[in-house]
Amino acid sequence: MQNNQEKSLDRGRLAATKWLPMSAIGAAIPFVIGVVLRLPVEQVLVSAAITSTLVFSGLWMQSYGRERQFKSAE
Repeated sequence: MQNNQEKSLDRGRLAATKWLPMSAIGAAIPFVIGVVLRLPVEQVLVSAAITSTLVFSGLWMQSYGRERQFKSAE
């Protein structure tokens, strides 16, 4: 049981230290492109939100894939 809690804490630490900053960088890219191309603010905000969500969920799913890979290797 304690091992499960350690893994969930590790996943939470990864989210706070790596995934959120990467999501913020992913969200910043549409802002820069939107400013350069002078796109409407609404479109830029929606694309930034979608990009941030996509990056975060992709990293989250990747962590579950790694967990499964480690379990099958044991």
